[in-house]
Amino acid sequence: MRSPFTYLPTTLALLSAGNALAQQDPITLSAAYTWQTDSNLFRLPSNANVQALTGQSSAAETIGVTTLGLGFNTKQSLQTLSLNLNLIDYQYQKFNYLSFTANNYNAAWQWAITPKVTGTLSTERKETLNSFADFTGYRQRNQRLDTTTRFDAAYQLDGPWRLIAGTSTTRQENQLAQVTGSDYTTNTVDAGLRYAFASGSTISYQMRAGKGTYLNRVVPNANALDDQYTQIDNDLRLRWDLGGGTTANANITHINRTHPRYGQRDYSGFNSGAGLDWALSGKTSISLAYSHLLEAYAATNSNYSSTGRISIGPVWQLSPKVGLRLKHEWAQRSYLGSPTTGLSSNRQDITRDTSLSVNWQAHDQLALSASLQTASRGVNQAGLDYDSTMLFITAQLTY
Repeated sequence: MRSPFTYLPTTLALLSAGNALAQQDPITLSAAYTWQTDSNLFRLPSNANVQALTGQSSAAETIGVTTLGLGFNTKQSLQTLSLNLNLIDYQYQKFNYLSFTANNYNAAWQWAITPKVTGTLSTERKETLNSFADFTGYRQRNQRLDTTTRFDAAYQLDGPWRLIAGTSTTRQENQLAQVTGSDYTTNTVDAGLRYAFASGSTISYQMRAGKGTYLNRVVPNANALDDQYTQIDNDLRLRWDLGGGTTANANITHINRTHPRYGQRDYSGFNSGAGLDWALSGKTSISLAYSHLLEAYAATNSNYSSTGRISIGPVWQLSPKVGLRLKHEWAQRSYLGSPTTGLSSNRQDITRDTSLSVNWQAHDQLALSASLQTASRGVNQAGLDYDSTMLFITAQLTY
């Protein structure tokens, strides 16, 4: 589900990318300010008693977001190093107990021993506020910290074949306990083959084996919530270069998740996806995407969720300095499986997210952006529907 400021990092990233490419200095300094309004911060249904739930007569909010960034990029022979540090301060006008400062970073070392032996070592840290679409503690802040570290390597065999392998560690921690989004850590290893066509297209197969641990869970417990799991993925992917700046992609992945103590929580199935990035002309492009995703959702009457998502996103480059972007996404989510015989969820969500944004590179060092977005959810159970309208206006200076 979308958080109130899901789209902010994307907006800042779009602004940053243009500036970073324009500058050749290894060190980049940036400062940005976003003024944001949200008509329904807590994602409440229209008939909710807002005063009783939040202590205010309205769930509308205005948020000021200040970002200070430091970037470092350098290439030495076969090695490339990049580092981005961001200090992001969120200030809520009415619900000021939600205000917080995030310390985020991402770093990557694209290494090479020889031109045939290459890989990447990367790490990322991101602090966000849990979405009120899922978290209903309206009078308290619940921050989430996500960290990921990954190492991958590729070895070029004779001709177009590549051996690929990697390992990663992912950790998620919440400020306040959640059931369906519990704290966890996962360690994963993977290996496979990739075939690189002369046209630039690729096809790859990978097998991933992961073992996860849910933190702060005690077993046994009355809700059959396991504190461990293992997951095996068999992943097949195709990226097809159609020429003229147009690419297509497709993937299918069989997943099998098992639990050592509560086997009734096990599930398996297929994830899939397909996309097309179509360059209609030098100034116009459109992105189409479809995905089907199974995700763990351990509740009293479900084990996992199944989400089908479709999106369309045209982009118009009106001038060398002005770009216009429209995106619409529709998703249907069902809650499946059950730890108890005869007790299963029939909940189904329909979400719709639409955004219209304009980006203006006003100066080599100044970028401006405005975005109008709507989000809605319809659920076949009472009290879970919501509608929200958001406005973002961002200015960023880069030096």
